[in-house]
Amino acid sequence: MDKIRIGVIGAGGIAGAHLRAYAAHSDRCEIAGIADVIPAAAEARVAEYGGRAFTDAETMLDALRPDAVSICTPPKYHLPVVEAAAARGIAVLCEKPPARNLAETEAIVAAMRGVLLQFAFCHRFHPPLKAAQALIQSGQLGELAQIENRFAFRFSRAGTSWFTEAEISGGGILIDTLVHSIDIFRALTGQEITTTHAVTSAKLPIDVEDSASLLVRSSNGVIGTLNCSWVTPVSEAVVRVYGTEGQAIIDYDAAAGLRYKLADDADWTEQNFDEPDRFVAQADHFLRCIENGSAPLVRPEDGLAVMRVIESAYQSAEEQP
Repeated sequence: MDKIRIGVIGAGGIAGAHLRAYAAHSDRCEIAGIADVIPAAAEARVAEYGGRAFTDAETMLDALRPDAVSICTPPKYHLPVVEAAAARGIAVLCEKPPARNLAETEAIVAAMRGVLLQFAFCHRFHPPLKAAQALIQSGQLGELAQIENRFAFRFSRAGTSWFTEAEISGGGILIDTLVHSIDIFRALTGQEITTTHAVTSAKLPIDVEDSASLLVRSSNGVIGTLNCSWVTPVSEAVVRVYGTEGQAIIDYDAAAGLRYKLADDADWTEQNFDEPDRFVAQADHFLRCIENGSAPLVRPEDGLAVMRVIESAYQSAEEQP
């Protein structure tokens, strides 16, 4: 099979992660083109990763007819770019959040019906999280009771970036970061979220929330507390899983990415991982779906499920006094 020809739409920070990941699979794919409304941004990426630079996505799609695209634009532009790719039968790896709201996500899924669509919930491919899933499925942790997650840091560009412009992003940190937390919770429990309560706050002089907490419950009774913040200077990225027979901790900043302790254990068991990082693994999976015609691990339905919770969370937050 010839190399899969990839187009990348958007040349910002997350595009760099996608390009680096594709470069790790250069024996199977090649960058055909990179499009960004800022010419210098596209040209800089092309200088590093190859391909042709464009300032318009549809022009690139027509000129190159790539096999697949990574959509790395701000959320406002996901739907029109997806529709352009779908009309040309081009496979799509679409960054998170899927769109600014549930309605736009539904339109994306409808447009891509019959064409490969994978939403970029990259944590599904994080080796420690995959190991935690296996640990849960083995029954060693017993019955799941609670899951805690916190993704927090100080966002230095708040107020000067599209991330804090609701018309472009769809909201603040809740839609930007908790989409990952919701997907992680669903992946670990294997269940849908049936109950959602959210609170938000804003310490910064911006028009969107910069901190959010979400209390959820799965259909089989697992409780989740999902927290995120753009204003806490000590970064933290951790998932704690509590079962009736043990506990597991996924720490994104620790040398041992996963550690767990069962009821009768005296000490923690630590696991280290030499596997590719989650972006490289995500690209590998996307390429394999193209090569084999297989369905993606992260299905269009997963994007819809996450956005239903996001919509419910914003409604819940608005109802708080």
